[in-house]
Amino acid sequence: MKIDLTNSSHHDIWSEIDLEKFRNNIRKMKRLTDGRDILLAIKANAYGHGAEVICQEAKKEGVRLFGLATTEEGIALRKAGIRSKLIILTPAVFEQIEDIIHFELSPNIIERRYAEIISQEAEKRGKTVLCHIEVETGMGRTGIFWEDAVGEIVSIARLPNIKIEGIFTHFPIADSFKKEDVKFTQLQIKRFAFVLNKLEELGIKIPIVHISNTAGVMNYPLMGNCIRPGILAYGLYPSKEVKKKIIVEPILEFKTRVVQVQQFPKDWFISYGRTYRTNSPTRVAIIRAGYADGLRRSLSNQGEVLLGGRRCKIIGRVCMDTTMVLIPEDMKVNVGDEVILIGKQGEEKITADDMAALVDTINYEILTGISERVPRVYLGVRNRDD
Repeated sequence: MKIDLTNSSHHDIWSEIDLEKFRNNIRKMKRLTDGRDILLAIKANAYGHGAEVICQEAKKEGVRLFGLATTEEGIALRKAGIRSKLIILTPAVFEQIEDIIHFELSPNIIERRYAEIISQEAEKRGKTVLCHIEVETGMGRTGIFWEDAVGEIVSIARLPNIKIEGIFTHFPIADSFKKEDVKFTQLQIKRFAFVLNKLEELGIKIPIVHISNTAGVMNYPLMGNCIRPGILAYGLYPSKEVKKKIIVEPILEFKTRVVQVQQFPKDWFISYGRTYRTNSPTRVAIIRAGYADGLRRSLSNQGEVLLGGRRCKIIGRVCMDTTMVLIPEDMKVNVGDEVILIGKQGEEKITADDMAALVDTINYEILTGISERVPRVYLGVRNRDD
């Protein structure tokens, strides 16, 4: 991924990341925490925003814990000079244990056998590995089943060269207010509390306890001494249903340019598959954005972009690298004109939520789908000593 800390003038497509808005979002979240730590999810390249820069900016706002998905993400940040605590929230495979130890990453432990192997390898190297334990309370994914968790954690805690630094679980449906969904989330909280209480009775106190993802932060009383937000930091909400305890601003705009203006005659077909036919002489702007950049192919013949401060329709199929946009008859368009895929232009705006609704997905997928080949341009960059 290209990082541009200057300007967008030499790019034909780019994402603009407003770091001042990001810092404001972090400050607002901190006001909700009542002194709790923030474990900020920066997996998937910080949800498409650029993990290295986002991590550096979050550190300046006092965030000291960061959640990743893969060992490779952690290695990349270590090589970039990030020394913060990096927690690999998704279970890693056995073959990655050597790298986890070498790069001082904190793995998610979901079974005793995995912990035993880490312990053996750490002992060989004279290292101690800080780990987090995931408890399965109803997510239906990874973790030690809650009814078995106490015994397993006690066994893991006895292993040499391992220190249990954190324990967590995950909500699948905390963003819903349906009666049965609220009841289920409350059941998860009770199950997790049961595990914590039993461990405390046995004298096992784990320093970092995190259960509240973004939806949990917004919809439920905070539990534990750490929250684990993701999408909220980047200015979006996990669903329309969540309570907006704080108002955050999207920090990303996805932009491109017009590379050609075409005049097509009546009955001319546009793009692959010939799915759109002109019904009169038609002006079309070809823009430098396609599905390889993260503009979803399913937006073909239904999506919109902002051009000249107006909504303009995508016509024909979105191509790998280019997309065709219908130009209104009264609009003047030139090669090089800026086009907004996500963001604001004039009085109009298109959000990641708008785009997600059109293609029946979620804003997370829209943001993380912005390609690595799209340069990230950062606004509001502060010096490291600021």
